[in-house]
Amino acid sequence: MPAISTVEPWEAWFFGRKGDPKKGFKSVFHFSFGTGDFAKTYLSQWSLIPTNKKVGVMWPNDADGNAIRESLGPLLEKGGYTIIDPGAYQDGTSDFSSQIAKFKQEGVQIFNTFPIPPDFATFWRQAAQQGLTRQIKIAQIAKAGLFPSEIVALGSIGYLLATGAYWHPVFPYKWHLTGQSGKQLAADYEKKMGKPWNQNLGSDSALFDVAIAAFRKAGNPKNKKAVANAMRTLRVDTPLGHLDWAKGPVPNVVTTPIPGCQWVKSNDKFKVDLLMTEHAGDKRVPIQAKLKPYNS
Repeated sequence: MPAISTVEPWEAWFFGRKGDPKKGFKSVFHFSFGTGDFAKTYLSQWSLIPTNKKVGVMWPNDADGNAIRESLGPLLEKGGYTIIDPGAYQDGTSDFSSQIAKFKQEGVQIFNTFPIPPDFATFWRQAAQQGLTRQIKIAQIAKAGLFPSEIVALGSIGYLLATGAYWHPVFPYKWHLTGQSGKQLAADYEKKMGKPWNQNLGSDSALFDVAIAAFRKAGNPKNKKAVANAMRTLRVDTPLGHLDWAKGPVPNVVTTPIPGCQWVKSNDKFKVDLLMTEHAGDKRVPIQAKLKPYNS
C-alpha cells in the first residue's frame, strides 16, 4: 500500500527503516526537513546574536536524537561552534541537574534540544531554577515548542525561545486543493476552531496536495503499483513550496526548509506570536522581526 509521510527528520525516517540510498523503498515516500536543513537555519540564526559559540545540547536517546547527534553535530562544529554534549538521555527523565551543572560550568551561551515536549518543560523549568537560563543568549528548540499552548504553559520562561517552522502563514505558497494562501488557511482555522494556527496546518494540507497529484498522475487511484510509480518522479506545489521526488537526496525523499523563528509575547487572545527571524533555507519566506537574545 503506497504511503506518504512528513514532519520527521528524513534521516531518521529513511535510515530508521534501514533504507538503502541506492535502492530506496518500494512504496513509501516522505517529505520533510533533515539535519542539513537544521544546520543551515542554525548557522544563519545563531550568527544574528554575538555569543561565545559554545552550544549545550540535549539530544535524547531516540530515533530523532541519535540521527541529530550523528549528522547535525559535525555540521555545527564545521560551522565554528563548540558542542557541549553531556550524552544521550532517556525520554521521561525527571532530573536534569547533572546536565545543567555541566552547561553552567562550560559557560554555554547557546542551547539546542530535540526532546519530547514534557521533557523540555521539565528541563527548562529546572534550568531556570538552577540559574542556567541567565547565561543563555539563544535557546533553539526543536520538536518541543511547536504549539502555542506549550509556550503559554511555560509562562515567562517560554518567551523568546527560538525554533524553526516547517510551515508558517507567511510562507508565500498556496494550498492548491482550496486555493487558500497561508494567511487565509491560518485565519480560517482560527475562526472555525477558536485556537491559534499551528505548523501542522501546512504540512497536513501538503499531504492532500501530494496525494491528489499522485492519483492524477497514476491515472487510476486504485492501482497501487501505478500510484507508487507516479510518486517516484512526482512534482507538485504545496503550502510548503515545490516538492520534486526526482531530486533526492535519496530515493523516496524530498527535503523541505525549516526557517528560523522566535516566540514572542503577544497582547492578543492567544498570548504568543511566532515570528520569522531568518530565511537561509528559503529566501522567499519574509523575515518579520529581528532575533532577540533570550537573556541580554
